Amino acid sequence: MGQEPLRLKQDVATRWNSTYYMLKRFTEVKDPIISTLALINPSLPTLLPEEWEISREILEIIKPFEEVTTEVSAEKFVTVSKVILMTRGLQRIVARFQRNPSKFDPVKKLVDSLMSEMTKRFGRVEHNEKLADATCLDPRFKKQAFVSHQAAEDTVKRVTAAAAAINPVQHEEEDTSESAASASAGAMFWEDFDERVASLRPSAASSKTSDSMMEMRAYLAEPLLPRTSDPLAWWKRCSPVYKTLSEVMKARLCIVATSVPSERIFSKTGQIISERRNRLSPSKVRELVFLNANMP
Repeated sequence: MGQEPLRLKQDVATRWNSTYYMLKRFTEVKDPIISTLALINPSLPTLLPEEWEISREILEIIKPFEEVTTEVSAEKFVTVSKVILMTRGLQRIVARFQRNPSKFDPVKKLVDSLMSEMTKRFGRVEHNEKLADATCLDPRFKKQAFVSHQAAEDTVKRVTAAAAAINPVQHEEEDTSESAASASAGAMFWEDFDERVASLRPSAASSKTSDSMMEMRAYLAEPLLPRTSDPLAWWKRCSPVYKTLSEVMKARLCIVATSVPSERIFSKTGQIISERRNRLSPSKVRELVFLNANMP
């Protein structure tokens, strides 16, 4: 039929996106499937045109979820700062499908179920402190990633307080050279002046807070990076300017923990241990899996 030969894919109960891949491949080979069944056994029941259309619409709805799953499962770049944006993006997409409902009841039920579950699970995602702090400290997003102005302001205050808590007291460099002025530094006639000046100097705590606030304002005033840029490379370059914020960033910008790496290792192990290689010792299997996972 002029198509590239493609194998059908099987749904796996433990991986939801395998359902997407199965349906996608099924619709890709729709015509060969219909033709083959008609030639081999015409008495077999086949999908009705309406059922093919339902499959196509379901694919369109769950495709963004598969894209988010792939994005958040990455291991080599920051993902935690994207969670708020991705969940909000999914909610908007599902809301669009609700405003333009399908004529098929199964599709309508799927959209309503997705929206209900997302509202229940991610309704207050912007108030999750770890996710919000990471998003604010990502120079690609900052406050612009938040829908709630109050959540954005609370995050800025929280990150500023965290920076102030680790901010060392900044002292101006003192002149260590010997001079006539330093010779009389402890003279009694300076006592009145020193007492008046001491009352004007800010305390160490207020100094740390104000320094952190100024640093945060300067950081927020920086232009946003392009969405495809590496935030860690930016922080490495700008850490001398934003010293305390960069320390907070080290504990916030990270990778979301997922089961993907462990599942991948289990899959590789299943390929290594076979009927013809069933005498491998546990230590040898560990070495082979280690090499397979770490060799380029």
